[in-house]
Amino acid sequence: MPQLGKRLAVVAGLLLLAATLAPPLARVAQILFAAHMTQHLFLIVGAAPLLVAGGVRLPIRPVWAWLLFVSVFLFWHWPTAFQWAALHPPAGFLELGSIFVAAVIFWSAALDGPGLSDGGRALTVMTAAVVTDLPGVVMLFAPTAICVMPHENAALFGLSPLNDQQIAGLLMWVPANLVFFGIATFLFARWISPRAFSSSSLVKP
Repeated sequence: MPQLGKRLAVVAGLLLLAATLAPPLARVAQILFAAHMTQHLFLIVGAAPLLVAGGVRLPIRPVWAWLLFVSVFLFWHWPTAFQWAALHPPAGFLELGSIFVAAVIFWSAALDGPGLSDGGRALTVMTAAVVTDLPGVVMLFAPTAICVMPHENAALFGLSPLNDQQIAGLLMWVPANLVFFGIATFLFARWISPRAFSSSSLVKP
């Protein structure tokens, strides 16, 4: 990426990080579960990959990066965990901070990790997408509201707690997958393109 592009990516990542942690989103996230999940999405598929693309990286071995990210993601999407974090400001900071750091580590490995081809990086991204889809699927299709904020007030927005949970699940499922699979497709295309050029050269006269 050109130097200007890297700088723009860093600026965009920092702006998105600020928007995630500041009002109005941070305030609404206290009473609306979908807004809280939007914070997670902004960190995972917005700020983190933008900062990594701009050169901000926390590299560890890809397998450990994958395990760390998936473990942190699944833990904080357990209702008891995020409700505890919502009730205690230091825990809330730990929740968002750990999700962000784990996402930066994951994207550092997925976009430029050592010991992996672009095909391996694409597979890393796709498998992470499949595993992290699970909470969103549960939220979307659960018959009752199991994921609500401690100070839930979905009625203020004309929603029931179940509607709020379903929107959150849909957000986690669709927009997140668009980013994950978009990046995976790019990495896969970059992986096969040298081979395609090599193969075509074999048939040239």
